[in-house]
Amino acid sequence: MAYEYGSSAQRLDFPNPFRVENVFGFVAAGILIGGGLYAIFLGRGSLGSHINGWALAPVIAGVAMLAAGIRHATLALSRLRFFFGRGKPVGLAGELADSAVGESPAAAELKAGMRGGAISFDEPTGALNGLLYSLVHALIWAPQQIQWVAQRQFRTGLTLAVVLLGLLVSILGASSAKDASWLGLFFFVYSAGLLLKPLERGAQARTSMGSGGLIALVLVAILAPVLIHYISSALPGLGGVNLSGQALLLLLCALASVLVFFVAVLRQMVAPPQTTMACELATVSMNAPPNQLLVELDREMQRGWVEQIPNRRYARYIPETPGASGSFHGELLEETQPMPREDMRKVSLTHALGEPRYRWLTVLSALGVLYTLAGTIALLVFAYQVTQPRIEPAIWQDLCFAGGMFSLALFCLRAGHILWARFDFVSRMTWVELDGNFQRSLTAIGAQFTDRVRTEKEVVTVNDMTLRVWVAEVDSVTFGSEDPVRRIVGLRGLTDRAGALRAHLAGFAGEQSSVDMPSARRDVEKIAALGAMNELGGSAEAAEALRKAIDGATGTSTPRSIRGEPAAASFCSACGAAAAPAARFCAQCGQALVRH
Repeated sequence: MAYEYGSSAQRLDFPNPFRVENVFGFVAAGILIGGGLYAIFLGRGSLGSHINGWALAPVIAGVAMLAAGIRHATLALSRLRFFFGRGKPVGLAGELADSAVGESPAAAELKAGMRGGAISFDEPTGALNGLLYSLVHALIWAPQQIQWVAQRQFRTGLTLAVVLLGLLVSILGASSAKDASWLGLFFFVYSAGLLLKPLERGAQARTSMGSGGLIALVLVAILAPVLIHYISSALPGLGGVNLSGQALLLLLCALASVLVFFVAVLRQMVAPPQTTMACELATVSMNAPPNQLLVELDREMQRGWVEQIPNRRYARYIPETPGASGSFHGELLEETQPMPREDMRKVSLTHALGEPRYRWLTVLSALGVLYTLAGTIALLVFAYQVTQPRIEPAIWQDLCFAGGMFSLALFCLRAGHILWARFDFVSRMTWVELDGNFQRSLTAIGAQFTDRVRTEKEVVTVNDMTLRVWVAEVDSVTFGSEDPVRRIVGLRGLTDRAGALRAHLAGFAGEQSSVDMPSARRDVEKIAALGAMNELGGSAEAAEALRKAIDGATGTSTPRSIRGEPAAASFCSACGAAAAPAARFCAQCGQALVRH
């Protein structure tokens, strides 16, 4: 949707959660772009002296680094400014239109959580998850996306540890240099693939590897050396290139990176969240349709709009009262516009280093930049050696080392981005329920024979209606502006607000009148005139009383024809004959009459 701007809604200018991450992104982009340009210049000189396959290697390496650097810069530039429109973040349940009635299944789950004062979390299953959650107790209260990432990285860490153990056993048990070379290559490629595998589907993906998958990986790590020993005789030699040391370094660095990531995840979590709920219960009676209470509730909800932004409506049922009697049910569930938490208003590099929540996340991003620098240097060394007259077979070790460092850098930067994208919101949830029985009756005010003014009205009477008011402040979290899911991570009951809203609605219901009474000025004038006629009958005194009543009510003078006074007599100015009051000419001489 489009970004909406309003000059009065300054609080919608959300802070950029990627501000610190962008710093590391631009640094990594500068390293890669600089290294890529240098490698391309090396390749250009090599192409000028001799043209062969090796001469193109520096150019290819430079183009690859240049493309990776431009990608890093593009991502950082796209996150340089951060926008949250009025329709974002997404609602906690399906939102209803203004005139819609009903609720979505997600709204029913939301109401169940508010009624029970509890937050629902997916229960972790499996042996590995049992081990993880026993080691990190607070992980069960983390947002679901964080739990999924932690589960995947925990499996990755366990697998890397098993692969490291298998590598150490293989190095000690290798029977020949050829076997050691192929084992080193296998473990190096295998380790790099393990680093990139958990990042393929992003933060929203669940882990698909259980204990069976981990056992398969362990078997591969243990049995691969034996299989390689049997088939190494049919494999070509690697020219003395042994990657066992690099595989060992890659595994140690990967385990350190996974450990830093877990520390960053632990710093993202807090103590068990608050899950209190404020509920006010009242018994209300009123002489009016219960729908009027819902109309007043709509007005009260609008008075509480945040930054003049309409509330998100998740459930709405209008109480209906058909027939002479029956039962009714009405409810309204709304959430105010979610606003960023106050401690997220400022995110800078200094703030990130001083804040425990961001400190280790900053270290993880810094490791990604450090690995990028190491990979760039190794790739430049490879490009430089290719341009030399004599090419040693050991240059492949530099190329493999660069690939391993780049895979580590990608792991750290992408895993860190998942945590940088976290955004916490605060909103207020209000849920009101109306349940009761109604009875329809006809009410008359005034004696039938003695009173001249009577009023009758059909009244819907509601006795002992149950009014429930639930109000809570909601802590929710999302990951990026385009995240399709926003999850509740805390509930704090607002007892004062719930009590005030209950008292307001109960007072409004008690003020409803069952008597029709004229309120317009014209109604008062007519009643005064009718009252004068009822008192005096149809005599001349009644006419005079009627005139005075009308003059007193309207502040005007009544014409003589209304007062009942006779019009003045007229005579012909020529012959003096009397003329009729409405005549225009004299009946005797035909002269035109002059009226005074």
